[in-house]
Amino acid sequence: MELFQLRYFLEVARQQHVRRSAEALNVSQPAVTNAIHRLEAELGVPLFVPSGRSIRLSPYGKFLYEELLPLSGAMETLPERVRSLRAQEKVKIRLNVFAAWFVVMDAVLEFQRLDADVSFQVTRSETQELADISVFTRQHYRPRKRTDDGIYVCSEEILLAVPDIPRFRGAGSISLRDVADMGFAQVSEKMYFRSVCDGFCKAAGMRPNTVFESDSPDAVRFMICNNKMVGFWPEFAMGDIGTERILLKHIEKPECTREIIVERHDLNSDNVHVQVFYDFLTRYLDLYRAGHGGTGREPEPS
Repeated sequence: MELFQLRYFLEVARQQHVRRSAEALNVSQPAVTNAIHRLEAELGVPLFVPSGRSIRLSPYGKFLYEELLPLSGAMETLPERVRSLRAQEKVKIRLNVFAAWFVVMDAVLEFQRLDADVSFQVTRSETQELADISVFTRQHYRPRKRTDDGIYVCSEEILLAVPDIPRFRGAGSISLRDVADMGFAQVSEKMYFRSVCDGFCKAAGMRPNTVFESDSPDAVRFMICNNKMVGFWPEFAMGDIGTERILLKHIEKPECTREIIVERHDLNSDNVHVQVFYDFLTRYLDLYRAGHGGTGREPEPS
């Protein structure tokens, strides 16, 4: 059964007359007759029987009509509802943020102030396949594709967060060896950023005394800020300190930096909002980095 056959059947069932039904449907009378005959042949039963100069529903036709009648309104509006659903999908941006969480969320809030029609679905996962835009981190990054295909990279310094106590006050920088005796709060070993930080410690010739670790960067941030723990603090990705209990120090050796990568995927290439937000986010990161003494860059293609 095809949708137009059911529409023709419902109209003939209402009118009990083929010619008037064709006029109401704005189609030819043979088109209606052929559609009804094809429907009867498919079902294997007569749907109408003659009644003088007109027709009336057979018992099978009456049953079909009563079953279809509650659905008839939905059938009429279904195409428009499907188009409306598609339109709603076009203004949704799927964003996967595995790095620079606080700054990216600030950018999302600012973007929604400018365009309230755009919605975001935000996840935090190392898997990037289902995202329109991914934000992740690598210590040294080489792109898998051409730079004009939507890859942006900016570098950030990794600072060290230490308690605001006399031994750390005054000095602008600090050695990792100076905090070897203190408890560290870190992300768990299964996260990429942990391997980056472990590499810094190994290069400095020290082993951190990790007393707290979590899959949640928010939990690590909380423990650093509230429990006099030491922790690695990405320069702008962690956001503002928000407390006077800790100090942020430059690390003397080794050079502690990482790269933040913003990658636009091609899963929803007809969604122009994805490209607009990608451009907005990369400009936002550039401005943020400029305010913190650094700049973003496009990577060299591999």
